[in-house]
Amino acid sequence: MASNAALQWKSGRGWLIFSGGNTYGSPIRAEALARLKPSGHVAYISFAPDEGDTLMDDMEDLGAPSGYLVEVEGRTDDEVINDLKDASLVVLESSDDLEPMLEGLSQAVINGLEEAFQNGAVILIEGLGINLFGRWIMTDGGELIDGLNWVENGFLEPNEGGAEASYAIQAVVNDIPQSIAVSISPGSALALGFGGILQVLGQAHVTITVGSAYES
Repeated sequence: MASNAALQWKSGRGWLIFSGGNTYGSPIRAEALARLKPSGHVAYISFAPDEGDTLMDDMEDLGAPSGYLVEVEGRTDDEVINDLKDASLVVLESSDDLEPMLEGLSQAVINGLEEAFQNGAVILIEGLGINLFGRWIMTDGGELIDGLNWVENGFLEPNEGGAEASYAIQAVVNDIPQSIAVSISPGSALALGFGGILQVLGQAHVTITVGSAYES
C-alpha cells in the first residue's frame, strides 16, 4: 500500500483518480490525460445511458489517444483482461445508480484494472463508481457491503456538501472507528500516485473525515 498520512491506497506505478463527476469545463479529464505513460490505448467502461458516447467524444476532443469501449458482458475473462491490462488510461463512468456497476465489475474487470495500474496506467473513476474502491460500499438501498479496498479503510462518496451533508458518511464514520470517509464534489478529484503522492484536482472540493480511531 502507498500512503500519505492516514490515507493508504493500493500500490502501483500509475495513478488512481477519483472524480466526484464530470462538469462543464472541468479540467479533470485533461489532467488524467497529462499523466499518461508514453504508449498504450484508452479503455472505456461505461454504465451511462448513452453507453459512453458522450464521454468518448469529449476525450477525443481533449486529444486522447485512440481507444474503445470495453464490453464487460458475454466475453471470456482473458478477453476482458487483455482489453484492459495494456491500456495507458482506463476511464470508468457510472450511471445515476450504483447497482449496474456493482453487477458489471466482474473479477475479470477488476483483475484487468489492477494489471493496468501495476503497469503504469491512469485509472480515472467518475461519479458513483468511486464508492466501489473503498473498504465499504453503500448500496442504493442503504446497505453497507464490502468494497475493493483500494483505498484502505476508505469510504468514498461523490457529493456537494461534504460530510455534514451526507447521511452515509456520518453513519460510516460514527459506526466504524477505523473508517476514513472521502467526500468529493462534482468537478473535483482526488489523485493518488506512486510513492505516496496525493493531489487535489479541479475545484478542489475534497473533504476527508476520520473515525474515532484516529483521534488523539
